[in-house]
Amino acid sequence: MQNQITIDELNGLLEKAKKGDLRAFETIVRTYQRYGLVVSFRILGSEDDAKDVVQEGFIRIWRNLKNYDSRAKFTTWMYKIIINLCYDRLKSEKRRKAMFDNITDETNEISKLCSADVEKEFSKKETAAIIKYYSEGLPEKQRIVFALRDLEDLSVSEVVDITGMSEASVKTNLSLARKDIRNKIIGLKNEK
Repeated sequence: MQNQITIDELNGLLEKAKKGDLRAFETIVRTYQRYGLVVSFRILGSEDDAKDVVQEGFIRIWRNLKNYDSRAKFTTWMYKIIINLCYDRLKSEKRRKAMFDNITDETNEISKLCSADVEKEFSKKETAAIIKYYSEGLPEKQRIVFALRDLEDLSVSEVVDITGMSEASVKTNLSLARKDIRNKIIGLKNEK
C-alpha cells in the first residue's frame, strides 16, 4: 500500500503546503490519492472517472488548503471534496444514461453465470463483485453511504461528517441500500 505518515508528519506537511510548498503537497497527494481513488471508483464504477475526480479533488484541495481547519481530520475533509465531485459526476446525464444502459447487459451476463448453488459457484471475490455491481444501481445517496460505510468501513459518524447528512438519514439510506442489494442477490439465487 501507500507510504504511511503519522498525524504529526501530516500536520507538518499541511502547514508547509499552506505556505506554498509544492513538495510537501506532492507527498500528501502520493500518500492519500489511493484512498480517494478507491472511494470514488466504488461510487462511480469507472476507473477513468475515478481518476478524473481524484485529480480534480486534489486541485481543489490545493486551492482551498488555506481554508483547511487542522482540528478536522484531513481524510474526512478530502473525502467530502471527492464525494461532492462524485455527486457532480453522477448527476451528468451522459454518465447516468451509460450506467443504466450497461445494467441490463451486465445483469444478463451475471444471470448466465448462476447455477444451482450460487454460494458454491462464486468465490468471495466474485460475490464482492456482484455486491459492487448492484451497488452501482442504487440511488446516489444510498450508493455513497453504502460505499463509505460498508465498502470503506467508515463509521456512521464519519459518513455523517463526509456527506453532511444527518445520522438518521445515513442509517436510513444504508438500510435501504442493504435491503435493495440483498433482494437483488436473493432474486439472482432464485433464478437458478
